[in-house]
Amino acid sequence: MGAVAAASAAGTLQDSAERVASRWFALKGVFDHAAPEHPVPPANPGAVPGGIQPARPNETQAPLLVVFSLAGGVGKTSLVATLGRAFSSMGERVLLTDTTSHGLLPFYFGARELRSGVVRTFSPPSGSTDAPIHLVSFDVDGRSADSVAQQQIADAIFGSGPGNNRILLDLSPNATWLVGKIANLHPTVLVPVSPDMNSVISLQAVEKLFQSAADDEGRSPQPFYVLNQFDASLALHLDVREVFRRQIGERLLPFVIRRSPAVSEALAEGMTVVDYAPDAPVSQDYLDIASWLRSVSPPASASFRNVRWSER
Repeated sequence: MGAVAAASAAGTLQDSAERVASRWFALKGVFDHAAPEHPVPPANPGAVPGGIQPARPNETQAPLLVVFSLAGGVGKTSLVATLGRAFSSMGERVLLTDTTSHGLLPFYFGARELRSGVVRTFSPPSGSTDAPIHLVSFDVDGRSADSVAQQQIADAIFGSGPGNNRILLDLSPNATWLVGKIANLHPTVLVPVSPDMNSVISLQAVEKLFQSAADDEGRSPQPFYVLNQFDASLALHLDVREVFRRQIGERLLPFVIRRSPAVSEALAEGMTVVDYAPDAPVSQDYLDIASWLRSVSPPASASFRNVRWSER
């Protein structure tokens, strides 16, 4: 059965490549100035694409995961919330940072109101061994021209990290000025993309945005991409995957987040999908991505020195 499945997958990829070459006339010229096409790597979900290992200055500094997209409706916030929940189930204390004060992120954890600029703690049900989740939202709209306010927000975001194993930043298009302030933190950048033309066309703009930011040694973050709401039975979705593979090679993750109504149903119940439908295939997709991220960017060793005690 394994050989048959492998042959079927290879045939599907070949068919997809032929369709892209023959009928995606809408893409002609879109990538005229893009980097050369990359070969498709062998599927190995446990491997680190390209052998890339984001650097960290020391083991006690919480690694930064930035989730960003220019295209709307790609599941960026649900990815941040569900990855945070997945890390929590693996024992990590995570800080989720939302750069949209009116965003939905707190509602995945049972919140009933929004509070800007306040670090909130969401605890698992009684008896659970999962780690609590910390969350803070900042209103960054209108700060693009105010350098003082920008620095204050950046200091607040990254100053909230001590005591946590990881920081997840839900970066909105209105807060792209933060990109230049995070390069020296050597973030891992993850871009969710939908299998549609909107995400394909936005690819170059995303690449240019992160290429414009460099650390003190001249290195720029290289985003990874993950296909969300993917349906392998649809030819269009297979075509889009092939286009991304040609353009970014191994930086397109070898696994996807499958399309499932359970993700939006979970939010309506004030949960992430890994709590709402833990046995659903899409829940395993999120857990697989969290495991991969831990392999390329291990959690910090929690250190509580120089951290004030606080009242809960």
